[in-house]
Amino acid sequence: MPLSPPTEHRTIVVVDVAEFTRPDRSVPHQLAVQEGLHDVLRTALIAAGAGLDDCVIDDRGDGALILVSPSVSKSELADKLPDRLASEIRRYNATRVVAAQFKLRVGLHAGDIRKNEHGWVGQAVNLAFRILDAEEAKAELIRSEQLVALIASSHFYEEVIAQDPGSAPESYRRIGVSVKSFQGHAWLRLHGGGWVPSASPQALTAAPAPDDDLVVRALFPDDELKVLQSLLSGVETARLPMIVSRATRSAIPLPRFPSVWDAFLHLADVNAGPDGIPPAVEFLELLALELGGENATELTAWVAQKVHNLRRTAEQQERQEIRSPIPAEPRLHLMIVIELDAIDDGRCVLSWWRQDDPLEWNPLCGGVCELAVGELEQRIDDVIIEAEGVWSEQAISVALEFVVPRPLLQMPIMGWRKEYRSGYPRPLLYDYPLALRSLERMRSAHWHRLWRMRWDSTADDNPLLQRIHPYGSAETKENPIDAVLSESTWVGLVMDEPPSAHPDPSAGPDALTAALRAGVPLVVWHPRASAEDLRELVSRLVSGDGGISEVPDRHRAAHLAATDDELVRDLVVLLDDPHRKIDPGGPLSPSSGGLK
Repeated sequence: MPLSPPTEHRTIVVVDVAEFTRPDRSVPHQLAVQEGLHDVLRTALIAAGAGLDDCVIDDRGDGALILVSPSVSKSELADKLPDRLASEIRRYNATRVVAAQFKLRVGLHAGDIRKNEHGWVGQAVNLAFRILDAEEAKAELIRSEQLVALIASSHFYEEVIAQDPGSAPESYRRIGVSVKSFQGHAWLRLHGGGWVPSASPQALTAAPAPDDDLVVRALFPDDELKVLQSLLSGVETARLPMIVSRATRSAIPLPRFPSVWDAFLHLADVNAGPDGIPPAVEFLELLALELGGENATELTAWVAQKVHNLRRTAEQQERQEIRSPIPAEPRLHLMIVIELDAIDDGRCVLSWWRQDDPLEWNPLCGGVCELAVGELEQRIDDVIIEAEGVWSEQAISVALEFVVPRPLLQMPIMGWRKEYRSGYPRPLLYDYPLALRSLERMRSAHWHRLWRMRWDSTADDNPLLQRIHPYGSAETKENPIDAVLSESTWVGLVMDEPPSAHPDPSAGPDALTAALRAGVPLVVWHPRASAEDLRELVSRLVSGDGGISEVPDRHRAAHLAATDDELVRDLVVLLDDPHRKIDPGGPLSPSSGGLK
């Protein structure tokens, strides 16, 4: 028989979230509780003198097994841990909605245990979990306004707590425990009183929905709400949807808000993220930056005090350091991705990615559907109309980007229209710059480093024309195009003929593939134009301020200025910005249902 592993003496702390699976907790609420629990435990243990190097923390989903080193004083732990746990839970709960708030049961014991390849075992661990499940402790905690139920074993109470007045032994009372094979007693202390949730679980199911003030009272007391309402009433900003999106980091679907005050009240009922800063507080800080003036000064001071009270000053500073200012002329993007069916090239999968904040990328996927290639134009019309409904409160420009596979690069996207249901469809080009992009490049991560280098090298180029390669010239054909484009000089390629949908590798280097592999972001071709006419048109597209990123806007302007010009109309411009990439298999937006 193998030798039994040696015993180790440890202080044993077991914890469990009260009513973790109650009906009002959705999966996102449970995830928030799990994250909050571990933040609370780590912070409380360190404050109680048990550094993370002194502890083994074994995650149990809605609870944990914590084994504390013998070097940490048991009496100090029993003295400090209850207060620190209550403070951290109170701080966490103040920034969460009711369904994501929690109370905690904590079992305290000490004894000899062993560790094998499957984890820690021993009678001491078993006993700690038995007393944690004491029915009387569960019921008392639910009925009370306390945050923590401490359940100490008889051994731990008599040997540690009862021997130290600082551990408040008089606050414990003896309870009976009958759990599985264990019959005995323990000592119970309810701690952390004076906290009342925004609404009890029973109220959520049996009473009408609380009004806005009741929902946010845990984080914003009545006197603070009155001050904030006086500062926000009558305030207007055209960038309200953008500020709301940035405050929530585009993590949740949001309705349209009739006023700044309504937006604040809504966000006050939204959980804080992992860094503990409530979206409502972030919203007020961003709003102050947008507004300026006396109100902004008062809002900034209020936010600083609130963040200080929540002990999140360091986290706020981290956010401020990485936060980008809202540009003077921001732009939103709707990225439309088309993937051909692997078996039937007459069918495809359509997905779309709507940006609601010009400084937030990646956006979530708005939906996915399967359809015939011939149905794309009208189905994309539905996608655009849906996006415009969401953007209706924003005064901001929008660009459309079509990410397509090579066989579909010849689709007449520049001639597509929208608003078919009106009976009078309107060319997309009238309302948006249109960009054609390569799905092949988007999916080829091994090409992305060179792609970024070429793109970033164009930042200060003026004129840009000197870096656009005229592939049609006779001297170029003497060398393979992939060798020519390997020179970092080139950021654009003018092809002398449209790319083949299915190139033949035996025919020699393929210009489009060479450009994609070399990281060349701009590729231009025309089905019929002469080399001279094409170069003249390309020269106009790449000239002027703004660099390579302005090519879709200039292409649109050329269309609008010469709607019957065949040279302009049939020009194909592929422009890939490496700073806007998506994962076609990424997560769906919480609000997306897809178009059926």
